[in-house]
Amino acid sequence: MAFSFTPERRHDPELMDEPGLPVDEVADAYRVLEKVNRQFFGGRRPIARELDRYIREFGPPPGAMKVLDVGSGSGDLASFSARILGERGILSTPIVVDLDPTAVLLAKAGVRDVILGNALRLPFPDASVEVVMAVKFAHHFHGEALRRLVAEMARVARDRVIVLDIRRHWLAYGGFVAWSRVFTSNRLVRNDGPLSVLRGFTRPELLRTASGLDAFFWQVRPYAGFQLALVGSRRR
Repeated sequence: MAFSFTPERRHDPELMDEPGLPVDEVADAYRVLEKVNRQFFGGRRPIARELDRYIREFGPPPGAMKVLDVGSGSGDLASFSARILGERGILSTPIVVDLDPTAVLLAKAGVRDVILGNALRLPFPDASVEVVMAVKFAHHFHGEALRRLVAEMARVARDRVIVLDIRRHWLAYGGFVAWSRVFTSNRLVRNDGPLSVLRGFTRPELLRTASGLDAFFWQVRPYAGFQLALVGSRRR
C-alpha cells in the first residue's frame, strides 16, 4: 500500500474531555492553547480574515453584531473577534458557550455573555446570531454528533457559520509533537494536541458534514498551519 500523508481519522477520547480533572491543570492547558492561537499557525489569523470576508460580503449589521463562539475554551478568540471588529468600527457582542465549568470560569474574565451549555442544544432562537463559529472544537465529534453540531450552528446563524479546525496530516502531527515537547510541560496539551491532529479533517470530510444544510452555501478554505475553515453563508 502506498504511503499517505493523511492518516486515518482517529476517535480516541482526549484527556481534557474526561470529568474530574484538576482545575489548575485544565486552566494551565487553556492558557497554553491561548498561546497557540496567538502564533502564526493558530486560530487568530484565520478568524480575522473570515470576519473581514463577512464584513465585505454582508456589510456591518445595523446594531451590535453578535458573534457566538461554540466550544470556546477560555474565550480568548471571542475577545479577539470583538477587538478585530472594534478596530474596523463595528460594535459587537461576543458570546461564548462551553460545557466545561473551568472554561466558563476563565471566559468570564474577558467576555460578558458566557453560557455553560451543550453545543448540540444551543440556547438561542433560529437565525438569531450573525456569526457562529467553532475553533478547534469540531474534531471532538464524529458521525451523527458531528453533523448535529454543524446543523445546530447553522440553525442559530443568521448569516455565517465558521468551523475552523485541523487538517489531518502526518507533518502536522509531528510538528505539534515537537512543539509540545519544547514549549509546554502540560500533560493534557502534550497528549491531546497531537491526538487532535489525528482527529482532524480533510476538505471532503468537512463538506460532507454540511451535506443537506441547503439554506447555506458551503465551502472550505485552507489556512497556514494545517488549518481548514468550513464556511457556510446563508443564501439570500
